[in-house]
Amino acid sequence: MDAMTHSRSIIIEVSLQLQLLLLPVAIRVLLLSQCWCLSFSFVTAPYLSSMRSSKSLAYYYRQHQYYGVGVRHHSLQPTRIHHLNGPIRRDLTMLYNSQHGDNVESASPTSPYPSLRVGIVGAGSVAFGTASLAATLGHDPMIWSPSGAGTRELLDERSDDNMFTTKSIQSTGALAHDFNVRVARYPRDLVHSNDNVLVLALPANGHRKVMEELASEIIEFIMEKRQLQQANDVQVPEMMHIIISAHASLGAVYFMQLLQEERRRYSLRRSDKYGKEYSNVQGIGNEDDFGVRITAWGTTAVTARKTSGTSVNVLTVRQSVDFCTVPSTPESTHESEDGMLQSTMSSSVWSRQKCLANGKNICTSLFGQRFKHRKGGLLAISLSNLNAQNHLGIVLGNMSRMDQPPPPPPPDGFSSSATPDTSIEPWYQAKNITPNIGRLMEALDRERLDIAKALDIDVRTIYEHFSWSFHVPMETPAMEITNESEELNPGQSPLLTKTMKKMRPLSVSEMNQQMHHYLRNDVSGPSSPDSRYVLEDVPYGLVLIVILGRLVKCPATLHESGIKIISAMYGRDFTVENDLLQGLGLIEEGDIPSLDKWREMAFLGHF
Repeated sequence: MDAMTHSRSIIIEVSLQLQLLLLPVAIRVLLLSQCWCLSFSFVTAPYLSSMRSSKSLAYYYRQHQYYGVGVRHHSLQPTRIHHLNGPIRRDLTMLYNSQHGDNVESASPTSPYPSLRVGIVGAGSVAFGTASLAATLGHDPMIWSPSGAGTRELLDERSDDNMFTTKSIQSTGALAHDFNVRVARYPRDLVHSNDNVLVLALPANGHRKVMEELASEIIEFIMEKRQLQQANDVQVPEMMHIIISAHASLGAVYFMQLLQEERRRYSLRRSDKYGKEYSNVQGIGNEDDFGVRITAWGTTAVTARKTSGTSVNVLTVRQSVDFCTVPSTPESTHESEDGMLQSTMSSSVWSRQKCLANGKNICTSLFGQRFKHRKGGLLAISLSNLNAQNHLGIVLGNMSRMDQPPPPPPPDGFSSSATPDTSIEPWYQAKNITPNIGRLMEALDRERLDIAKALDIDVRTIYEHFSWSFHVPMETPAMEITNESEELNPGQSPLLTKTMKKMRPLSVSEMNQQMHHYLRNDVSGPSSPDSRYVLEDVPYGLVLIVILGRLVKCPATLHESGIKIISAMYGRDFTVENDLLQGLGLIEEGDIPSLDKWREMAFLGHF
């Protein structure tokens, strides 16, 4: 018993000594953990308090993650996190990026610009895809559907006319994330509830109606802001920047002239009410600059398919988008805008007005480094949208796949045969750009390039378009070939020589076959004759190219023939269905301005 008692006393004494030794360490760990928890609560309190359904870090991480653009197309695997607004962003970003390795595009966790509230006009595939890209870079998009139908499913059922909440949009494909959007009920909501940035992302045949609805709201917003600025001695006048994605049929010119006329009417109304001294307000008496910049894109920043009222599949994010801004001067080059961008990024104080005044700054801030300034202003952008000419070749070669015939009438009144099935086959677009259709598209492109050369402007080729839009190479890969020489003597082994087979350019058909078979980013072709490939692209894309060809004595014969063939197929004249060119008075051949007027228009934004 004595031995056992002695052993127990030794064990108790050792345990007490260990506790005394470990107590300071435990206290330190406890204090550090308490301090960390306290600091973490202070850091995350503003974010966690705003969450409705959960206050957990996991919920915060899930709701606020923004992914970048993946290298692999159609990959549902998200890539690096671009933005996590808050101090915990760095830790979560490092954790996520360390788990996904180097198979993704690198992205900086910080941005040279703060988050912007951007208004997007339209609620279709391109509008949802554009909003997804803006949200990926940490911005706050608002969507306005002019008809209201496109955003109906985004509104919560409990919403009323005054207060309403919105559902999030699920984005899949090249941009895989869920993001929140705001919904505008009326044009005034769109203009007044954002940071002076609007993006038109709807079909061209809807541009004129939307521009006319927005013009008065924009001018009233700018002029009222400028009055307040003058009263408070603010030296930098208020501005609004409008992006047209994608630009067609001189829409920027129509919008600019519409805004100018609206500004004149606004000035007259206010002058009649308050007297002539009202014209001294900043910008109201200025005919040249009334605070609006319009940036025209040669194509959209994304290609997408809207899969439901609350989801979109982003097929691809374009590597390069041509753009120009009006009003500007011919000396406004790509290099000078790059310099302005760098100076804005390096500035310790970010200037919203400075960014709004420059097309590349605002586009890069919202949608990333993918914008290329083209020599020639709006003339270059008008010839840089290749969708219309490419879709013409696709439609002419595949109309029988688009135009479903109605069931034929029975041969006689006594026929008992079942109604025949006249449904058409589903088909892939790129796969069916055969060598002959590809050659037609290349010939159409040569006409466009000849017109651009006559105008002395710089435009992309059809090969660059497919490469930059769908990430397909323009050339075959170089290949190593082993050649065997003839035997020099009996029994002697032949000499082996290795040479590199040179690369050769790919044809349009070959590039599209690579898209279908290797990149797997092909899309289904139109299944109805009422496709935008015809109803939008023929009147709003092809007609202007024909007009420019006549202007420089370089006829676009294939383009004009295509318009006539499609018009004959549909039994209507697509030449006169362009309401933007009609509004500018450019449909009638006798009303076409001189070439010098066109060159001035390309930079001023009006004739």
